[in-house]
Amino acid sequence: MFKKRLILSLIALSLWTLSFGVQREFAIIVDQETYAACKAEIEGYRALLKSEGLSAVVVAKEWSNPVEVKDHLYKMYLSQGLEGAVFVGAIPIAMIRDAQHLTSAFKMDQEQYSFMDSSVPSDRFYDDFDLKFNYLGPDSKDSLFHFYSLKADSPQRISCDIYSGRIKPTREGEEGYAQIRDYFKKLLVEREQKNRLDVITSYTGEGSFSNSLTAWKDEGHVFKEQFPNAYKKGNSVKFLFFSMYPYMKDLVIEELRRDEMDLMLFHEHGMPDRQYLTGVPDAEGASAQSETARALFRSSLRRVSDPEKRELAKRGWMEYYNIDSTWFDGAFTSEQKKKDSLLDLRTGIILEDVPVIKPNARVVVFDACYNGDFREEKFIAGEYLFGGGKTLVSFGNSVNVLQDKSSSDLMGMLALGFSVGEWAQQINILESHIIGDPTFRFKGETRPDVDLKSKEISYWLSFVDHKESALQGLALHKLFELNYSKMPQLLVDTYYSSPYYTVRLQVYHLLQFYRGSYFSDLLENSAFDPYEFIRRKSVFSMGRIGSDKFIPYIVSIYLNDYLDKRVFFNATFCFDMLDTDKLEAEFRKQLDANSSYTNKEKIWSEFKRSLDSRKSIYRMANAITDKEKSLKARVGAVRMLRNNAYHNSVNEYLTVLKDRSEDISLRVALAEALGWFTISHEREAIVEACKEIAADTSESETIRDEAFKCAARIEVYMR
Repeated sequence: MFKKRLILSLIALSLWTLSFGVQREFAIIVDQETYAACKAEIEGYRALLKSEGLSAVVVAKEWSNPVEVKDHLYKMYLSQGLEGAVFVGAIPIAMIRDAQHLTSAFKMDQEQYSFMDSSVPSDRFYDDFDLKFNYLGPDSKDSLFHFYSLKADSPQRISCDIYSGRIKPTREGEEGYAQIRDYFKKLLVEREQKNRLDVITSYTGEGSFSNSLTAWKDEGHVFKEQFPNAYKKGNSVKFLFFSMYPYMKDLVIEELRRDEMDLMLFHEHGMPDRQYLTGVPDAEGASAQSETARALFRSSLRRVSDPEKRELAKRGWMEYYNIDSTWFDGAFTSEQKKKDSLLDLRTGIILEDVPVIKPNARVVVFDACYNGDFREEKFIAGEYLFGGGKTLVSFGNSVNVLQDKSSSDLMGMLALGFSVGEWAQQINILESHIIGDPTFRFKGETRPDVDLKSKEISYWLSFVDHKESALQGLALHKLFELNYSKMPQLLVDTYYSSPYYTVRLQVYHLLQFYRGSYFSDLLENSAFDPYEFIRRKSVFSMGRIGSDKFIPYIVSIYLNDYLDKRVFFNATFCFDMLDTDKLEAEFRKQLDANSSYTNKEKIWSEFKRSLDSRKSIYRMANAITDKEKSLKARVGAVRMLRNNAYHNSVNEYLTVLKDRSEDISLRVALAEALGWFTISHEREAIVEACKEIAADTSESETIRDEAFKCAARIEVYMR
């Protein structure tokens, strides 16, 4: 084994040596007016990159649409080995539709809501050249925005060819140009510092991970694997939780202002104009609790704009909560509104706070909804860039994101000296974006010479057992991208041999894309992994597969792991995706054999209540096959399948899908919804049915395209 690894290492070294002299290209895409106003600073940035070995090309013009930009980037990629780009100023924004499966959670109804609201602003249009789109036209109000629909014959998975970032001012005209000039000036100063990534703060806001302490505590372990040098001195790594103090805002601001702060990670809820740090704090004593409740009632009443509806709501609350009208006193007086507003401001960071804070964290990651929504004139991630401090890069999401999303995959690459762009290129989803300079990197402590462009299997195999967990995870990711033929067994072997939480998580992420029982077999063990996030996601995947072999595991987790709030929640979420009769019988069996519970009938009643609740949701989906129901009700029921994979009804769904007498809108919606059954034990039947429809030229083009797309989406998970 030693000789084999030595040979692989020598091969890798020789391949890297051969590639060392390859020119590295980078594109600075800027609109003509911004370039004219900020030429000296942009050229200074270009010169800096050149001094670091990155041949940067400034391309300044009036860009009419995203395709014009993409075509230029693609030509550079083919002829000059382009590795990344930054979009400075007013660069067209691609608004992506019909690609919600490429996001983590975004499922807004595209029929009900406007194009602007129900599309995803995404630079994957630019940095993944394989994705194909149909052009739907520009926005009627703002020519910067252009709408695109993901084509049926496009790849149905993101794999970025280059990395990218945006430097978009949050002010107009000369003020905006001044923001860009100031940004590049501080960027050049900070990049001269050759700063190591060894000061980190992570903040977990209210509502993240269901406020689970078992979920929160594992982050310290994960960060120690990825940023070991940050743990060598006191006060360099902090993990803050929303309930440590009634209001955490002041403490968070102190951390952001620390001159030495390198990385700040926010797990929180968010909007373009706000970070939600805490909710209403717990109050001590009857008087304080009463005032807290009154503030909540006043706030709720203000949100009802119609006077008649407001009065109805007020009466309803008074009757339901057995309170009188004094609980709403002052709701609309200027004095009380100001007082309530000041208390509300203490629960989060808003746009106006950022220039006052002057954040110094060099890189800020927003694991939150909408903080990176650059379709807005002003947005949180952008304000951090121009807020007067030393923040150089923010990483945020342009739409809402999944609560159970891993936010630190491969992040150890940053500590090794990889650029933010090189890291993000490996983990991007449709909505994730670098705001700022994507070439920014910390000084690496132990970074070996790694050729990220290598397509040699042997090269990446040489890193599988590297001492750095981040490089092990990166190697697995690269081997997956290169379709290494022995990948499933390598992943399984790695899972059972690796001591690293982060490497085992990579195994979980990647193994689900393969046929056979590799993944489902792994779940029987990974559902009890020491890392809570792996447990959480493994239980979720049991429901998405829907095999009854998981029933004993789901029941065991429900009975024994109830302190893991997110794991427990995912177990209950699986109930109606399995055979509920078998589930009920297994629960009775395990409960009877359990010696820990003294009041077993109470536990049985709670289980039955949860099961009946899930069954009622399942029954709502029966409208899909009920021709007596209205079309609107049936289509509405179809949309439930995106989050609820009812495997046992797939045959009935396919009957509706194939039935030409059914309304075409219902069939199209059903084909789209079945595309979410990516790891279902019934997926082969779905793919077969969809391919049959797609191949039938007598069918309408609309249903053929959606059926083709459905099959392609599922086949991404059938390597």
